This record gives sequence, structure tokens and C-alpha cells, in this order.
Amino acid sequence: MTAHDVFRVVLVVTVAIAATTVTLAADLVAAPFRVRPYLQHPAPDAMTVRWLSEAADPGTLTCDSRTFTSAPVLARDLDYQMMEPADMQHGSPPFLHSVRVTGLEPATSYPYVVEQSGETAKAVLTTAPRPGEVGRGGGVRLFFYADAKARPASRESRAEWVASPSLPGGLRPRWVGDRYVIDETAAYRTNLALIAARAAESLRAGNPVLCSIVGDLVESGGEQRHWDEFWRHNAGTFGTLASRVPLVAVPGDHDIFGGPPSDDRLRDLGGYKGPVTLLASRKFLTYFEHPENGASDERHIGRYHRIDFGPVTLLSLDTTNGGSDDGPDDTNHDLDRKDAPHIPDYAPGSEQHTWLTRELVAARDRNAVVFVQFHHAPFSAGVHGRPPGDGDGTDMHSGRPLRGLTGLFKEHGVRAVFCGHDEIYEHSFADGVHYYTVGIGGDLLPGPALDHVNERQIFLAHDHAPERWQRDVLEAGGKHYGHVEVDVSRREDGPGFIVSITPVHVFPVLDPQNPGTVLDWERRTYDDMLTFDVMPLPAADLDVEPAPPAETP
Repeated sequence: MTAHDVFRVVLVVTVAIAATTVTLAADLVAAPFRVRPYLQHPAPDAMTVRWLSEAADPGTLTCDSRTFTSAPVLARDLDYQMMEPADMQHGSPPFLHSVRVTGLEPATSYPYVVEQSGETAKAVLTTAPRPGEVGRGGGVRLFFYADAKARPASRESRAEWVASPSLPGGLRPRWVGDRYVIDETAAYRTNLALIAARAAESLRAGNPVLCSIVGDLVESGGEQRHWDEFWRHNAGTFGTLASRVPLVAVPGDHDIFGGPPSDDRLRDLGGYKGPVTLLASRKFLTYFEHPENGASDERHIGRYHRIDFGPVTLLSLDTTNGGSDDGPDDTNHDLDRKDAPHIPDYAPGSEQHTWLTRELVAARDRNAVVFVQFHHAPFSAGVHGRPPGDGDGTDMHSGRPLRGLTGLFKEHGVRAVFCGHDEIYEHSFADGVHYYTVGIGGDLLPGPALDHVNERQIFLAHDHAPERWQRDVLEAGGKHYGHVEVDVSRREDGPGFIVSITPVHVFPVLDPQNPGTVLDWERRTYDDMLTFDVMPLPAADLDVEPAPPAETP
């Protein structure tokens, strides 16, 4: 990559964060909002706007020349555990406001205003295109990242920065040590700022945008202070990306984790015990509104789901405790299924697997561009790429059991699968399907495990983007925080779509006169960009007669 390939975006907000400690409980947002308005459940004719308030007062949402009055509900599941430090708590549980705006036009932007207890928040929402269609700019854009693991402690924690195996052009300078140049909070905030800038660019061009978080949104899903921190980034004092771009999420193993065990009185509230995984799950489900999945157990509704976004069908799975206990298909050897019936199984014979199969068939019959996402990466050079188990050379939360789904993905024409879990950027290819590990959202920066090899690997940032230093300045390469950007556009020379998948990292521009000082940031890409055509299947290959292709609006 040359300097001419670099698109610069100045993200001045992050440098100050690294050197500043902010009051934890008082800086969620200015009252009366606990969480500012954010977008959920996008559709061609509808969008949900949610927010959380301190008081039970109804709020109003004005959109499309209509005004809606909210019906606030006390969000009891968003209370703090007794073990959480008092100075990080924010009083009693907040009130949830959720308004579904319907009757909108596809791929259209609408300004909206939320008024709550005398305060006003303004933003713009953009609806999804109709299935099979695109925005007026000719496409749609999606972002994927994982493993933000938001928590207050990230503000003073710089991740261990494992060096590339080779450093052509010189070793790292002495000042670097083994820690990244900014703390994890600043890293996540910088990553989201770049996504926001690119989303705004896409929306100005007329292409709707969706952002997906592939698990481990927070460090400990049972600790409310960690969810507070997540929303500071997405709809609060650190940033408001979610007020303009709808968020989709799948739960990761940390999102159902209760936190460290405390004293004997609270021994059932730590780790992966059944009661605390339920508590954590309820927090996740309170915040997110996902499409109905028809689950027979109401506790499974919202944990796996389908979103149609123009030409794309995105299928989201919950893999946080699948398979038989302690068996080769178990993704969580710390949690028995009998203790967590609120978590759906993913293995063949389960309701979620049946749902997945049915949705894959239906998406193929719609000639959709099909993406699947779940947290555990089936192919990984990281620690979770080890075989499942609790002995040497194994992993209690292995992603390998998900390889049992690869045949299904191949059979039904899935184009790409997005995962997290291991905090690396890695691209694998198996049976005609591309697998991405996008765990560089905002937490750690480990290297690969040394006791196994990912035989399906195409690209690993740690190995294939070696750092190049010029004295105290990093010129290129290295493992950094980032995300994957996916553009799907209509082909100009005939039917079908062009898919471009671009791994993006947020590159620190260092001051040569002051070692360790970040001047600003650049959007750079790893040398692993993928572009391919998706052509419609002949009618003879489909189970149902497809609708005629829609014209571009």
C-alpha cells in the first residue's frame, strides 16, 4: 500500500481521552437522558427509535411530520449488582422508551427530534431499501466489528501490543515497549469515529448504512456499569453513531458473563453460573430490538434473528452455549445446558438450527446476498481456535464446534461469515465461503496462539502486515484497532451485485519530534480486500419462482 492509498480522517477526540480520567457515574449523558436516542430494527417502511430516561415522564418523537408520545417502562433488568462500586452506579434503573415509526418510504432519510423532560435530541434516520433493491446511490454499506468489551477500566488500560514476527526497516523504538500507543477506551472511540465518518459519507451518497457488533459488546454482561460504558460510546457522551446508524448485535460469551465472583453472599452472581447468565442476557435483550424469530421459548426471542437490508440478508446466531455439555460441539464448557435454558442451542436438531436452515433456503430463493454472523470463529489462529476442552492445548470456549455449520453455509450459498471471539483480524476460506474474524473493535491486541495452525487462513494482520518503523515513527503495518467495511452495489452491466469487503484499521500518525504522541489518525486498509460478483440464480435452481428484479430507485 502506498501513501496515495490512504484516506485521512482527523479524529481529534481521542488524544484527550488517553490522558484524562472522567467521572464514571455522572458522565453518562446530561440528564434527563440516561442513553440518548438510538436506532433499531431497520426496515424499508419503518424504524424503531429508543432512548432511556432518568424519570418516568413520557417523551415525544417527531418524525415525518408526525409526533408520537412514548410509553416509558421501568427497565428493572438494568439495575446494578451489589458488588459494583457505588461510585460507578447511577441511581435506580432507568425508563425505556421505544417508538416504532411506520409508513416510511424505502431508502429515505428523515430528520427526527426526541424531547424528554424539557431536553431535545436531534438526528436523522435512513430506512432500509426494499429487499433486492439499493439506495439511490446504487448500493448499501455495512460495518462489522467485535470485542469492544466496554468497561470503565479500559480508560486507563493500554493493551499489550504483540509485535509482528518480522519488522523490516528496523525494530520498534525503545519508547514503545509492549503496550499500544493509546488506551482501550480511546481506541474504541477512535474506531467508532471512523465508522461514523464513513457512514456519513455513504448516507450523503444515498446509500443506507447498517452497523453490526458480532459479540462481546461489554466485558461483563452482568455488570451494569459496563453497559453504561458501552452506551457512552454509542449514544452518549463519547459518541452518537447509533442515533444515525441502526445497530445490530449478537451476544458473545462476555455478554452473558456475570463478572468476577465477590464474597460468599454474592457467590452466585459471578462467572458463568446460570442465574447471572440470565441476568446478563436480560440486559442485552432490554437494550436491543431485533426482528421476531418465532422461537417457541420466549426467552430465545431476540437472541437470533434475520434482517433484510436491500440486497443483503443478514442472519445472526446465538452461539454462547451450544452443543452437548463438555462435548466436541460445546462452545461453553463453563456452563451446563440445564442451568441455562434461556440460551438457545445451535446444534443440529435444535430450534435455532431449524430456523437457520429455513432462513437460508428462503434467502436463496429471494436471490439475496447472504451473510451470517455469530461470535465464535470456527477457523482461528487465536486461542479460541484450539479444540474444545479443559486440558492442555484445548479451550473452554472454543470456536471449532461451529465448523459443524460450514456444510450448511456452502449448500445454501452463504457469501461471508463474520465472527469475533479471538481479538484478531483474520480471513479464512473454507468450502467456498469466506470467514472473517473481526475482533479488533476496542479491547486487546494479542498475537496468534503458538500451539496450533489455522489451515484455512488467507490473511492474518499480525503475520501479514509487518510493522515498518522510521526511527520513532511507524510508517505502515502492524496490528491495529478497526473493523470490516462491506459495500454491496448493483452491477452496471447487467443483473446482480458487486460485493466489496475491506478490512480497515485506524492508523496512529505519530509525532517524530515527540515519541509516543499521536498527532491524528488515518483510515488505512490491510492488503486483503475482496471483491466479487453475485449473480442471480436461474429459476430452475430455486424452490419458488422468484420475483422479477426490481429497478434501481
